[in-house]
Amino acid sequence: MIHLPFSKNRRYLTGIDWIVHAFDYMNKRATGAGNMSQIVLELDGAPPENELRQRLTRFIKKYPVVNGQPARDYNLAPYWKIPSQGQRPPLSFDISRLDNDAGREDVFARLARGVNAPFKSAREHLAFHLVYAGKKGFVAMTFDHRLFDARGAEAFLCMFQQEFEGNGESSAGISLVEPPHLCRWREKFRAGQQVNRAFLKLGEKAPPRILPIPSSLHDRGFSFKIIPFDKAQTAKIVDNAYDEAGYLLLMPYMLGVAVYVLHGIFTDRNICVGDYVISVSIDTRPQEKVRQEVFFNHLSFFLFLIQGHEADSFPALLSSIKRQLYSQVKSRLPQDIEEASALMRIAPLPILSHLMRLHLKGQIASFCFSYVGESAYTCPRFMTNKVCNIFHMPRVPVPPGLGVFFHQSHGKLNGVFSYTEGMLSDDEVNTMINRMESLLGV
Repeated sequence: MIHLPFSKNRRYLTGIDWIVHAFDYMNKRATGAGNMSQIVLELDGAPPENELRQRLTRFIKKYPVVNGQPARDYNLAPYWKIPSQGQRPPLSFDISRLDNDAGREDVFARLARGVNAPFKSAREHLAFHLVYAGKKGFVAMTFDHRLFDARGAEAFLCMFQQEFEGNGESSAGISLVEPPHLCRWREKFRAGQQVNRAFLKLGEKAPPRILPIPSSLHDRGFSFKIIPFDKAQTAKIVDNAYDEAGYLLLMPYMLGVAVYVLHGIFTDRNICVGDYVISVSIDTRPQEKVRQEVFFNHLSFFLFLIQGHEADSFPALLSSIKRQLYSQVKSRLPQDIEEASALMRIAPLPILSHLMRLHLKGQIASFCFSYVGESAYTCPRFMTNKVCNIFHMPRVPVPPGLGVFFHQSHGKLNGVFSYTEGMLSDDEVNTMINRMESLLGV
Protein backbone atom coordinates (compact mmCIF):
# COMPACT_ATOMS: atom_id res chain seq x y z
CA MET A 1 0.00 0.00 0.00
CA ILE A 2 1.55 3.32 -1.15
CA HIS A 3 0.92 6.44 0.94
CA LEU A 4 2.36 9.67 -0.46
CA PRO A 5 3.16 12.65 1.81
CA PHE A 6 0.53 15.38 2.11
CA SER A 7 -0.51 18.37 4.20
CA LYS A 8 -3.23 17.73 6.77
CA ASN A 9 -4.43 21.36 6.61
CA ARG A 10 -5.15 21.63 2.89
CA ARG A 11 -8.36 21.28 0.95
CA TYR A 12 -7.35 18.78 -1.71
CA LEU A 13 -9.67 18.57 -4.69
CA THR A 14 -11.58 15.36 -5.15
CA GLY A 15 -11.87 13.61 -8.50
CA ILE A 16 -15.34 15.09 -8.97
CA ASP A 17 -13.94 18.55 -8.21
CA TRP A 18 -11.33 18.01 -10.92
CA ILE A 19 -13.99 16.97 -13.43
CA VAL A 20 -15.84 20.22 -12.65
CA HIS A 21 -12.56 22.07 -13.25
CA ALA A 22 -12.38 20.34 -16.65
CA PHE A 23 -15.92 21.56 -17.45
CA ASP A 24 -14.78 25.06 -16.48
CA TYR A 25 -11.77 24.78 -18.80
CA MET A 26 -13.96 23.58 -21.67
CA ASN A 27 -16.44 26.42 -21.25
CA LYS A 28 -13.73 29.07 -21.11
CA ARG A 29 -12.22 27.68 -24.29
CA ALA A 30 -15.58 27.58 -26.07
CA THR A 31 -17.36 30.67 -24.78
CA GLY A 32 -14.87 32.84 -22.88
CA ALA A 33 -16.67 32.35 -19.55
CA GLY A 34 -16.41 29.39 -17.20
CA ASN A 35 -18.67 26.75 -15.70
CA MET A 36 -20.79 29.21 -13.73
CA SER A 37 -24.30 29.23 -12.35
CA GLN A 38 -26.64 31.67 -10.66
CA ILE A 39 -29.11 31.35 -7.82
CA VAL A 40 -31.93 33.90 -7.85
CA LEU A 41 -34.14 34.83 -4.89
CA GLU A 42 -37.46 36.40 -5.91
CA LEU A 43 -38.52 38.68 -3.07
CA ASP A 44 -41.65 40.53 -2.03
CA GLY A 45 -39.94 43.91 -2.06
CA ALA A 46 -36.20 44.53 -2.09
CA PRO A 47 -33.52 45.09 0.56
CA PRO A 48 -31.77 48.49 0.72
CA GLU A 49 -28.85 48.30 -1.67
CA ASN A 50 -26.24 49.90 0.60
CA GLU A 51 -27.10 47.71 3.58
CA LEU A 52 -27.09 44.58 1.40
CA ARG A 53 -23.70 45.44 -0.06
CA GLN A 54 -22.18 46.16 3.35
CA ARG A 55 -23.57 43.05 4.99
CA LEU A 56 -22.48 40.80 2.11
CA THR A 57 -18.99 42.29 2.21
CA ARG A 58 -18.64 41.68 5.96
CA PHE A 59 -20.05 38.16 5.62
CA ILE A 60 -17.80 37.09 2.76
CA LYS A 61 -14.68 38.47 4.44
CA LYS A 62 -15.00 35.58 6.91
CA TYR A 63 -14.43 33.09 4.10
CA PRO A 64 -11.03 33.51 2.39
CA VAL A 65 -11.78 30.24 0.57
CA VAL A 66 -14.04 32.29 -1.70
CA ASN A 67 -10.93 33.95 -3.20
CA GLY A 68 -8.82 30.83 -3.59
CA GLN A 69 -7.45 29.25 -6.74
CA PRO A 70 -6.29 25.79 -7.79
CA ALA A 71 -2.70 24.64 -7.34
CA ARG A 72 -0.74 21.36 -7.33
CA ASP A 73 1.05 19.91 -4.34
CA TYR A 74 4.45 18.21 -4.53
CA ASN A 75 2.60 14.88 -4.50
CA LEU A 76 0.84 16.06 -7.72
CA ALA A 77 -2.60 16.13 -6.10
CA PRO A 78 -4.50 19.35 -6.96
CA TYR A 79 -5.69 21.48 -4.05
CA TRP A 80 -7.49 24.78 -3.44
CA LYS A 81 -4.97 27.42 -2.37
CA ILE A 82 -6.72 29.60 0.20
CA PRO A 83 -5.29 33.12 0.60
CA SER A 84 -4.78 34.94 3.87
CA GLN A 85 -7.52 37.23 5.20
CA GLY A 86 -6.16 40.42 3.62
CA GLN A 87 -5.72 39.10 0.07
CA ARG A 88 -9.09 39.52 -1.60
CA PRO A 89 -10.52 41.46 -4.54
CA PRO A 90 -13.46 43.81 -3.89
CA LEU A 91 -16.93 42.28 -3.92
CA SER A 92 -18.60 42.51 -7.31
CA PHE A 93 -22.08 43.98 -6.83
CA ASP A 94 -24.30 45.62 -9.43
CA ILE A 95 -27.80 47.10 -9.38
CA SER A 96 -30.47 47.31 -12.08
CA ARG A 97 -33.74 49.22 -11.96
CA LEU A 98 -36.42 48.12 -14.39
CA ASP A 99 -39.64 49.88 -15.30
CA ASN A 100 -42.66 49.13 -13.14
CA ASP A 101 -44.30 47.29 -16.04
CA ALA A 102 -41.28 45.02 -16.61
CA GLY A 103 -42.28 41.36 -16.77
CA ARG A 104 -40.51 38.21 -15.65
CA GLU A 105 -38.87 37.80 -19.07
CA ASP A 106 -37.30 41.27 -18.74
CA VAL A 107 -35.98 40.43 -15.27
CA PHE A 108 -34.37 37.15 -16.32
CA ALA A 109 -32.94 38.68 -19.48
CA ARG A 110 -31.20 41.22 -17.23
CA LEU A 111 -30.03 38.52 -14.83
CA ALA A 112 -28.67 36.47 -17.74
CA ARG A 113 -26.13 39.22 -18.37
CA GLY A 114 -24.61 38.57 -14.96
CA VAL A 115 -24.21 34.81 -15.31
CA ASN A 116 -22.79 35.22 -18.83
CA ALA A 117 -20.12 37.74 -17.79
CA PRO A 118 -16.67 36.25 -17.04
CA PHE A 119 -15.24 36.86 -13.60
CA LYS A 120 -12.75 39.72 -13.53
CA SER A 121 -9.80 37.85 -12.06
CA ALA A 122 -8.56 34.33 -11.29
CA ARG A 123 -9.43 34.82 -7.60
CA GLU A 124 -12.98 36.08 -8.13
CA HIS A 125 -15.63 33.36 -7.87
CA LEU A 126 -18.74 35.28 -6.74
CA ALA A 127 -20.75 38.22 -8.03
CA PHE A 128 -24.02 39.67 -6.75
CA HIS A 129 -26.84 41.38 -8.59
CA LEU A 130 -29.84 43.28 -7.26
CA VAL A 131 -32.74 43.94 -9.64
CA TYR A 132 -35.62 46.24 -8.74
CA ALA A 133 -38.74 45.42 -10.77
CA GLY A 134 -41.86 47.21 -9.56
CA LYS A 135 -42.87 45.82 -6.16
CA LYS A 136 -40.56 42.84 -6.57
CA GLY A 137 -36.87 42.53 -5.86
CA PHE A 138 -34.50 39.88 -7.22
CA VAL A 139 -31.22 39.09 -5.48
CA ALA A 140 -28.90 36.91 -7.54
CA MET A 141 -25.56 35.30 -6.70
CA THR A 142 -23.46 34.23 -9.67
CA PHE A 143 -21.02 31.58 -8.54
CA ASP A 144 -18.15 29.55 -9.91
CA HIS A 145 -19.10 25.88 -9.93
CA ARG A 146 -15.56 25.04 -8.89
CA LEU A 147 -16.39 26.65 -5.52
CA PHE A 148 -20.02 25.60 -5.01
CA ASP A 149 -22.47 23.08 -6.32
CA ALA A 150 -26.13 24.13 -6.53
CA ARG A 151 -27.16 23.06 -3.05
CA GLY A 152 -23.95 24.45 -1.53
CA ALA A 153 -24.69 27.87 -3.04
CA GLU A 154 -28.18 27.77 -1.54
CA ALA A 155 -26.77 26.82 1.86
CA PHE A 156 -24.22 29.67 1.67
CA LEU A 157 -26.97 32.26 1.17
CA CYS A 158 -28.98 30.62 3.94
CA MET A 159 -25.95 31.05 6.25
CA PHE A 160 -25.90 34.74 5.38
CA GLN A 161 -29.56 35.05 6.32
CA GLN A 162 -29.15 33.17 9.59
CA GLU A 163 -26.27 35.44 10.54
CA PHE A 164 -28.42 38.47 9.62
CA GLU A 165 -31.09 37.16 11.99
CA GLY A 166 -28.50 36.68 14.75
CA ASN A 167 -28.75 32.87 14.84
CA GLY A 168 -25.18 32.13 15.84
CA GLU A 169 -21.88 31.98 13.99
CA SER A 170 -22.52 31.01 10.37
CA SER A 171 -19.17 29.28 9.87
CA ALA A 172 -19.55 26.83 12.77
CA GLY A 173 -18.96 23.24 11.73
CA ILE A 174 -17.86 23.96 8.16
CA SER A 175 -14.98 21.79 7.03
CA LEU A 176 -12.35 23.26 4.69
CA VAL A 177 -9.99 20.30 4.90
CA GLU A 178 -10.04 17.34 2.53
CA PRO A 179 -7.45 14.53 2.36
CA PRO A 180 -5.69 13.89 -0.97
CA HIS A 181 -7.15 10.38 -1.36
CA LEU A 182 -3.75 9.01 -2.38
CA CYS A 183 -4.52 5.53 -1.12
CA ARG A 184 -6.81 2.54 -1.76
CA TRP A 185 -5.46 2.28 -5.31
CA ARG A 186 -6.87 -1.20 -5.89
CA GLU A 187 -10.41 0.02 -5.20
CA LYS A 188 -9.91 3.03 -7.46
CA PHE A 189 -8.68 0.92 -10.38
CA ARG A 190 -11.53 -1.57 -9.88
CA ALA A 191 -14.01 1.32 -9.99
CA GLY A 192 -12.26 2.65 -13.07
CA GLN A 193 -12.82 -0.65 -14.86
CA GLN A 194 -16.54 -0.54 -14.01
CA VAL A 195 -16.88 3.05 -15.23
CA ASN A 196 -14.96 2.25 -18.42
CA ARG A 197 -17.37 -0.61 -19.18
CA ALA A 198 -20.31 1.76 -18.71
CA PHE A 199 -18.84 4.30 -21.14
CA LEU A 200 -18.00 1.61 -23.69
CA LYS A 201 -21.66 0.60 -23.67
CA LEU A 202 -22.75 4.23 -24.05
CA GLY A 203 -20.37 4.66 -26.96
CA GLU A 204 -21.44 1.63 -29.00
CA LYS A 205 -23.41 3.89 -31.35
CA ALA A 206 -21.43 7.08 -30.76
CA PRO A 207 -21.69 9.93 -31.32
CA PRO A 208 -24.95 10.47 -29.43
CA ARG A 209 -27.87 12.41 -30.84
CA ILE A 210 -27.18 16.14 -30.30
CA LEU A 211 -28.48 19.54 -31.35
CA PRO A 212 -25.89 21.47 -33.39
CA ILE A 213 -23.95 24.09 -31.44
CA PRO A 214 -23.52 27.47 -33.18
CA SER A 215 -20.12 27.60 -34.89
CA SER A 216 -18.87 30.74 -33.14
CA LEU A 217 -19.56 30.93 -29.40
CA HIS A 218 -17.20 33.64 -28.15
CA ASP A 219 -19.78 36.36 -28.74
CA ARG A 220 -22.62 34.22 -27.40
CA GLY A 221 -23.76 33.51 -23.88
CA PHE A 222 -26.42 31.18 -22.55
CA SER A 223 -30.15 31.70 -22.78
CA PHE A 224 -32.48 30.61 -20.00
CA LYS A 225 -36.17 29.82 -20.00
CA ILE A 226 -37.62 29.58 -16.51
CA ILE A 227 -40.68 27.34 -16.01
CA PRO A 228 -42.26 27.98 -12.60
CA PHE A 229 -45.10 25.87 -11.20
CA ASP A 230 -47.27 27.02 -8.31
CA LYS A 231 -48.00 24.87 -5.25
CA ALA A 232 -51.19 23.34 -6.67
CA GLN A 233 -49.48 22.46 -9.96
CA THR A 234 -46.48 21.05 -8.07
CA ALA A 235 -48.71 18.83 -5.94
CA LYS A 236 -50.41 17.51 -9.10
CA ILE A 237 -47.04 16.83 -10.77
CA VAL A 238 -45.80 14.93 -7.73
CA ASP A 239 -49.02 12.88 -7.62
CA ASN A 240 -48.68 12.09 -11.34
CA ALA A 241 -45.05 11.08 -10.84
CA TYR A 242 -45.92 8.71 -8.00
CA ASP A 243 -48.79 7.20 -10.02
CA GLU A 244 -46.80 6.73 -13.24
CA ALA A 245 -43.23 6.14 -12.03
CA GLY A 246 -43.64 5.01 -8.44
CA TYR A 247 -43.41 6.43 -4.95
CA LEU A 248 -40.54 8.96 -4.50
CA LEU A 249 -39.47 8.55 -8.13
CA LEU A 250 -39.85 12.20 -9.07
CA MET A 251 -36.34 12.46 -10.55
CA PRO A 252 -36.75 9.68 -13.17
CA TYR A 253 -40.23 11.00 -13.97
CA MET A 254 -38.96 14.54 -14.64
CA LEU A 255 -36.04 13.13 -16.63
CA GLY A 256 -38.55 11.23 -18.76
CA VAL A 257 -40.49 14.44 -19.32
CA ALA A 258 -37.31 16.28 -20.35
CA VAL A 259 -36.29 13.55 -22.83
CA TYR A 260 -39.79 13.35 -24.28
CA VAL A 261 -40.17 17.08 -24.96
CA LEU A 262 -36.63 17.43 -26.35
CA HIS A 263 -37.18 14.36 -28.53
CA GLY A 264 -40.02 16.28 -30.15
CA ILE A 265 -37.61 19.06 -31.15
CA PHE A 266 -35.04 16.57 -32.49
CA THR A 267 -37.79 14.87 -34.50
CA ASP A 268 -39.08 18.21 -35.84
CA ARG A 269 -35.54 18.89 -37.08
CA ASN A 270 -35.18 15.40 -38.57
CA ILE A 271 -32.24 14.58 -36.26
CA CYS A 272 -32.77 10.83 -36.05
CA VAL A 273 -29.27 9.29 -35.90
CA GLY A 274 -27.75 8.01 -32.66
CA ASP A 275 -29.04 7.33 -29.18
CA TYR A 276 -29.71 9.90 -26.50
CA VAL A 277 -27.02 9.90 -23.81
CA ILE A 278 -27.95 11.93 -20.74
CA SER A 279 -25.66 12.83 -17.87
CA VAL A 280 -27.65 13.25 -14.64
CA SER A 281 -25.88 14.87 -11.70
CA ILE A 282 -26.96 13.86 -8.20
CA ASP A 283 -26.14 15.30 -4.77
CA THR A 284 -24.33 12.67 -2.68
CA ARG A 285 -24.62 14.45 0.69
CA PRO A 286 -27.17 13.50 3.31
CA GLN A 287 -29.43 16.49 3.95
CA GLU A 288 -28.04 16.92 7.46
CA LYS A 289 -24.48 17.33 6.13
CA VAL A 290 -25.12 20.15 3.67
CA ARG A 291 -24.21 22.81 6.25
CA GLN A 292 -20.89 21.09 7.00
CA GLU A 293 -20.04 20.54 3.31
CA VAL A 294 -21.03 23.88 1.81
CA PHE A 295 -18.01 24.49 -0.40
CA PHE A 296 -16.86 22.56 -3.47
CA ASN A 297 -18.67 19.73 -5.22
CA HIS A 298 -20.42 16.84 -3.51
CA LEU A 299 -22.02 15.06 -6.41
CA SER A 300 -21.78 12.17 -8.81
CA PHE A 301 -23.60 11.04 -11.93
CA PHE A 302 -26.04 8.58 -13.40
CA LEU A 303 -25.63 7.92 -17.13
CA PHE A 304 -28.69 7.06 -19.20
CA LEU A 305 -28.93 5.78 -22.78
CA ILE A 306 -32.29 6.16 -24.53
CA GLN A 307 -32.94 4.79 -28.00
CA GLY A 308 -35.00 6.84 -30.39
CA HIS A 309 -37.94 4.40 -30.52
CA GLU A 310 -38.13 4.43 -26.70
CA ALA A 311 -38.43 8.23 -26.71
CA ASP A 312 -41.49 8.02 -29.01
CA SER A 313 -43.60 6.60 -26.17
CA PHE A 314 -43.61 8.15 -22.70
CA PRO A 315 -44.52 4.87 -20.91
CA ALA A 316 -41.71 3.02 -22.74
CA LEU A 317 -39.33 5.88 -22.04
CA LEU A 318 -40.17 5.92 -18.34
CA SER A 319 -39.78 2.14 -18.13
CA SER A 320 -36.31 2.34 -19.71
CA ILE A 321 -35.19 5.09 -17.31
CA LYS A 322 -36.41 3.19 -14.25
CA ARG A 323 -34.75 -0.03 -15.42
CA GLN A 324 -31.42 1.75 -15.92
CA LEU A 325 -31.76 3.59 -12.62
CA TYR A 326 -32.27 0.37 -10.67
CA SER A 327 -29.34 -1.25 -12.47
CA GLN A 328 -26.96 1.65 -11.76
CA VAL A 329 -28.02 1.87 -8.11
CA LYS A 330 -27.47 -1.88 -7.74
CA SER A 331 -24.07 -1.78 -9.44
CA ARG A 332 -23.11 1.38 -7.50
CA LEU A 333 -22.14 3.26 -10.64
CA PRO A 334 -22.29 6.76 -9.03
CA GLN A 335 -19.98 5.56 -6.24
CA ASP A 336 -17.63 4.04 -8.80
CA ILE A 337 -17.54 7.33 -10.73
CA GLU A 338 -16.60 9.16 -7.53
CA GLU A 339 -13.88 6.63 -6.73
CA ALA A 340 -12.46 6.32 -10.26
CA SER A 341 -12.42 10.07 -10.90
CA ALA A 342 -9.66 10.43 -8.29
CA LEU A 343 -7.34 8.70 -10.78
CA MET A 344 -7.98 11.44 -13.35
CA ARG A 345 -6.52 14.23 -11.23
CA ILE A 346 -3.02 13.53 -12.50
CA ALA A 347 -4.13 14.73 -15.96
CA PRO A 348 -3.78 18.44 -16.80
CA LEU A 349 -7.13 20.00 -17.68
CA PRO A 350 -6.55 20.16 -21.49
CA ILE A 351 -5.80 16.42 -21.51
CA LEU A 352 -8.64 15.54 -19.15
CA SER A 353 -11.18 17.50 -21.20
CA HIS A 354 -10.05 15.49 -24.24
CA LEU A 355 -10.16 12.14 -22.40
CA MET A 356 -13.71 12.83 -21.18
CA ARG A 357 -14.92 12.97 -24.80
CA LEU A 358 -13.09 9.96 -26.23
CA HIS A 359 -15.79 7.31 -25.77
CA LEU A 360 -18.53 9.45 -27.33
CA LYS A 361 -16.45 10.71 -30.29
CA GLY A 362 -16.01 14.29 -29.16
CA GLN A 363 -19.25 14.59 -27.19
CA ILE A 364 -20.14 14.25 -23.51
CA ALA A 365 -23.92 13.85 -23.68
CA SER A 366 -27.00 14.78 -25.67
CA PHE A 367 -27.90 17.11 -22.83
CA CYS A 368 -27.34 17.52 -19.09
CA PHE A 369 -30.02 17.01 -16.48
CA SER A 370 -30.39 17.49 -12.76
CA TYR A 371 -33.13 17.39 -10.17
CA VAL A 372 -31.69 19.11 -7.09
CA GLY A 373 -34.66 18.35 -4.85
CA GLU A 374 -35.77 20.61 -2.03
CA SER A 375 -33.78 23.82 -1.71
CA ALA A 376 -31.13 24.16 0.98
CA TYR A 377 -32.25 27.78 1.40
CA THR A 378 -34.84 27.08 4.09
CA CYS A 379 -35.31 30.62 5.46
CA PRO A 380 -38.70 32.23 4.75
CA ARG A 381 -37.04 35.64 4.32
CA PHE A 382 -33.97 37.25 2.84
CA MET A 383 -33.00 40.06 5.18
CA THR A 384 -36.46 41.48 5.94
CA ASN A 385 -38.18 40.54 2.68
CA LYS A 386 -40.33 37.46 2.12
CA VAL A 387 -38.87 34.89 -0.28
CA CYS A 388 -41.48 34.17 -2.96
CA ASN A 389 -39.43 31.70 -4.98
CA ILE A 390 -35.91 30.53 -5.81
CA PHE A 391 -34.54 29.86 -9.29
CA HIS A 392 -31.32 28.51 -10.75
CA MET A 393 -29.69 29.69 -13.99
CA PRO A 394 -26.81 27.29 -14.75
CA ARG A 395 -24.45 27.55 -17.69
CA VAL A 396 -23.99 24.08 -19.19
CA PRO A 397 -20.71 22.40 -20.21
CA VAL A 398 -19.99 22.92 -23.92
CA PRO A 399 -20.48 20.44 -25.47
CA PRO A 400 -23.41 19.69 -25.25
CA GLY A 401 -24.39 23.29 -24.42
CA LEU A 402 -27.92 22.21 -23.46
CA GLY A 403 -29.42 21.31 -20.09
CA VAL A 404 -32.73 20.82 -18.31
CA PHE A 405 -32.85 21.31 -14.54
CA PHE A 406 -35.52 21.06 -11.84
CA HIS A 407 -35.62 21.85 -8.15
CA GLN A 408 -38.20 22.62 -5.46
CA SER A 409 -38.42 25.67 -3.24
CA HIS A 410 -41.06 26.45 -0.64
CA GLY A 411 -43.37 23.77 -2.07
CA LYS A 412 -42.98 24.95 -5.68
CA LEU A 413 -41.32 23.05 -8.51
CA ASN A 414 -39.24 25.12 -10.90
CA GLY A 415 -37.64 24.10 -14.18
CA VAL A 416 -35.17 25.81 -16.47
CA PHE A 417 -33.98 25.20 -20.01
CA SER A 418 -30.38 26.37 -20.36
CA TYR A 419 -28.88 26.50 -23.84
CA THR A 420 -26.25 28.33 -25.85
CA GLU A 421 -27.65 31.33 -27.66
CA GLY A 422 -28.86 30.39 -31.11
CA MET A 423 -29.19 26.67 -30.40
CA LEU A 424 -32.99 26.85 -29.99
CA SER A 425 -35.46 29.31 -31.45
CA ASP A 426 -38.09 31.06 -29.34
CA ASP A 427 -40.78 29.03 -31.12
CA GLU A 428 -39.00 25.77 -30.27
CA VAL A 429 -38.65 26.73 -26.61
CA ASN A 430 -42.32 27.69 -26.40
CA THR A 431 -43.25 24.40 -28.10
CA MET A 432 -41.25 22.46 -25.52
CA ILE A 433 -42.94 24.29 -22.63
CA ASN A 434 -46.39 23.61 -24.10
CA ARG A 435 -45.55 19.93 -24.55
CA MET A 436 -44.19 19.73 -21.02
CA GLU A 437 -47.23 21.34 -19.45
CA SER A 438 -49.53 19.09 -21.47
CA LEU A 439 -47.61 15.96 -20.47
CA LEU A 440 -47.59 17.01 -16.82
CA GLY A 441 -51.31 17.75 -16.89
CA VAL A 442 -50.96 21.35 -15.72
